Amino acid sequence: MRLSEDGRGRALAAAAALAAYGGVLLARGWPRDDRWLILEHPLLRAGLPGLRELVTSGYVEPIMGRAATIHEWRPVLSLSFLLQRLTTGFSPLPLHAVNLLLHAAVSALVYGALRRSFSARAAAFGAALYAALPVHAEVVAYLTSRSEQLAALSVLGAWSLLGAPARVGPRRAAAGALVFLAGALSKESAFLLPPFLALADWTLAGELPWSRGRRAAYLALGACAALALAARAAVLPALAAGGVPYFRGASPASRLLTLAKFWTWFYARPTLLGVGLCADFSRPMIADARPDDLLAWACLLAIGAALALAARAAARRRAWGFWLLGPLLFLAPTSQLFMNLDVIGAQRFLYLPALALAAAAAGLYAHAQSARPRAAPLLAAALVVLAAARSERRALDWRDGLAYDRAALACNPASVKARAALGLDFLRAGRADAGERELTAARNMDPASFEANFDLARLAYDRGDGTACRARLEDALRARPDAADALTLASLLAERDGRAADAERLLARAVDAAPDDEVARFDLARALARRGDFGGAARELRAYLRLEPQDAAARAWLSSLESGAAR
Repeated sequence: MRLSEDGRGRALAAAAALAAYGGVLLARGWPRDDRWLILEHPLLRAGLPGLRELVTSGYVEPIMGRAATIHEWRPVLSLSFLLQRLTTGFSPLPLHAVNLLLHAAVSALVYGALRRSFSARAAAFGAALYAALPVHAEVVAYLTSRSEQLAALSVLGAWSLLGAPARVGPRRAAAGALVFLAGALSKESAFLLPPFLALADWTLAGELPWSRGRRAAYLALGACAALALAARAAVLPALAAGGVPYFRGASPASRLLTLAKFWTWFYARPTLLGVGLCADFSRPMIADARPDDLLAWACLLAIGAALALAARAAARRRAWGFWLLGPLLFLAPTSQLFMNLDVIGAQRFLYLPALALAAAAAGLYAHAQSARPRAAPLLAAALVVLAAARSERRALDWRDGLAYDRAALACNPASVKARAALGLDFLRAGRADAGERELTAARNMDPASFEANFDLARLAYDRGDGTACRARLEDALRARPDAADALTLASLLAERDGRAADAERLLARAVDAAPDDEVARFDLARALARRGDFGGAARELRAYLRLEPQDAAARAWLSSLESGAAR
């Protein structure tokens, strides 16, 4: 069957996405966040028994416990990982395949969005270029960045259902609102769909939210947003918290100037040119700008002027004003302007805002096609192919933990987090000397680093060096007093020294701080059984088996404990 012109445009965008990022299917490793938020996530490992807690707890709380400073609730994202865990286990191939297909679907929706303002050919080029952008490598290749894809799928899908001039009846309003709700429960930036839709309605169709034909859509969106916010308030200790503030102690002027330089050099430049790509912006890579920094002022004035002109154009219903301002709205939650985050930014946050570049590309193609009808398609194809080739190489940085750590250090040599992660991945690969060297270097860069100190303590424990283990463990616990893994290691030291009561006390603290830490649960069961508290040991063992249901030996031990208690 012959595809329609729009069908061909969507297919081209999807094909560009698959061609640019098909190499992610070869990834077999678990770089940083993918490991602890998927592979080692206790509730995902538990399978169905962990379902209820998975959807009624924060995104990171099951891993970090009471020590969590980041408060996010993304149940739809978590359910997507759980569904794959139940069907294909923790095999990397199916997980990466889903991310790749989601990117293709988003790219096809980008084509539909661009068709609101551009011809089919111009929209096809804009969407294909969007699909192949190297700046999207973090989103497609990093499994945990699926949140960005689900949010984009939600925003663009809901826009296609609810955007003017489509007639929005009750069924269409309900469908669009549910699509929006799924996005809001996957990534917080999706909450900005209503103002984005309002700006699109006004600029592209001359409609206002309170217009007779538009009320149903906005009322449905408002109801779903209120529902999602109420649920967040019930689940999370804070409605939104982004960790330890990146700009702690910096003046407002320094903060704004620093952000202007960062947005120009690490957002605009990589998106436009495919250079300056980086996945680690830890301090002190980007120094805080001083009031006499002329380059920072130039960046701030240029950004301010562009936004002011776009706002004026949007107010006058000029389409380019919407295509710049609308997509950039989705940077607001992570801009450091409205809430504090523990990072200055991340290039994965550009997934929806890159729609602005796609629109600019479509507009330039339309102009070039009228002036050079033969050359325009050839140049457009060449640009897409070049972007795809760069993306294919960039995606290799996420093929495993060591590759990711090295790429992070290459762009940010001052990152303590990346160096400590490289040391840990060396240890996992059986390269103890290289791991110790990198961990020591990380600790020298920041003596208070929890990761460096804890992993050095664990290495010393494995070598039987109790003195070195104790010294590094004290530093780790000074940085994070409620870290369950550090408390559990401290209990092993106490047990080795014959201090059984101290070991049990430390394990009780670990379980209290992180109830879903299966190692702490199992070791506490051992400590209680050793003391003769078989009922307490059985209780802890049941909690452990909820998290590790495949442990047949532990299940047999529980049976013996329960039968002994019955006697």
